Amino acid sequence: MRRNGTISRRSDGRFQIRYSLGTDPLTGHRKRFSVTIAGTIKDAEKELRRLLHTVDKGEHVDPTKITVEEFLSQWIETVHSQVSPSTHERYADLVNNFLIPALGHFPLTKLMPTAIQKAYNTWEISGRKDSKKGGLSPRTRVHLHRILKSALKHAVQLQLIGRNPADAIIPPKAKKAAITVLTIEQSAILLEELRGTRLYWSVLLALTTGMRRGEILALRWKNVIFEEATVRVVESLEKTKKGLRFKSPKTEKTRAIVLPAYAVQELRTWKEVQFSELSSRKINPTDNDLVCGKRNGEPLNPVTLTHEFVEAINKIPSLPKVRFHDLRHSHATQMLSSGIHPKIAQERLGHSTITTTLDLYSHATATMQNEAASKLDTAYRSAIKGTLNRGPQLG
Repeated sequence: MRRNGTISRRSDGRFQIRYSLGTDPLTGHRKRFSVTIAGTIKDAEKELRRLLHTVDKGEHVDPTKITVEEFLSQWIETVHSQVSPSTHERYADLVNNFLIPALGHFPLTKLMPTAIQKAYNTWEISGRKDSKKGGLSPRTRVHLHRILKSALKHAVQLQLIGRNPADAIIPPKAKKAAITVLTIEQSAILLEELRGTRLYWSVLLALTTGMRRGEILALRWKNVIFEEATVRVVESLEKTKKGLRFKSPKTEKTRAIVLPAYAVQELRTWKEVQFSELSSRKINPTDNDLVCGKRNGEPLNPVTLTHEFVEAINKIPSLPKVRFHDLRHSHATQMLSSGIHPKIAQERLGHSTITTTLDLYSHATATMQNEAASKLDTAYRSAIKGTLNRGPQLG
């Protein structure tokens, strides 16, 4: 460790970083600063290196004078390694296009809840970046609040501010969007309409497994276990500004999903067709190939899949205009409505908790409540009738 920077562990488990800016020419005393961060020792070492680098480059800012813009810019770099590239791009866009223009000029230590609330009120009625009238969507405003609150929480951890001013704000609420789903009969119609197209296979997997779009596009044949009638979800494909990227699933946990026999049979046929197709292109097929890739075996852009599905569904007037992601919702709803235990649905969908599943598909669980009440009614009526038929019991 450099001589002008030290790290010590505090009693609360956090790390205190002390570093020097050199000697003050006016007083002759060494100028020292101290910050405290949570995390591991490696996190503390990384932060110390960053601080010392700003000192070497002459870019160090007195924590008492740092602006919201300067802090948010630093925070965006700090979280770069903690989230996926696409999530980081989303954070950066919201910070640079909304948070910094509205709040960046405030000194960090002077940012008050009233200033934050004023920005929130403005975004509710105006501020769109697409030149259209009106305010930001509730969903975007919720994201802005979560990002700002998280960033300012980090500022508190670094002891740059004593409290988080975003804690005093009543957060915006996003209306829960109504979910449009397909029935099993409608799902069958969709599959028949798409039979013979390459889109068929992505739709088949979405409807029979509930996998996410990125998970479907990252699925390789080696993770389709025909003998066990399962697929293993180990990767996901996402689009970033730098191109396509394979990553861990959303919850960062692999999962196995049992396939219906119908889907197993269809996928066996598709594997033979695809391998023959690749061979005809002078490409040696292997089990590492993607199940739903391009004709040349390269990964398919997730946005392309979405556009192709929209075009296809619009040509089927008998079906509601669902999104590709609604096929995942359809799978979940069909399971729950059929009496499948929510825990099984959670495992198949890859939700982190069963609460997420129940909250998201409350419309299906409401139907289950009605069915449960109906079954109880039938059972009690039968039991009561049986008791009456036996007549009074003599002692």
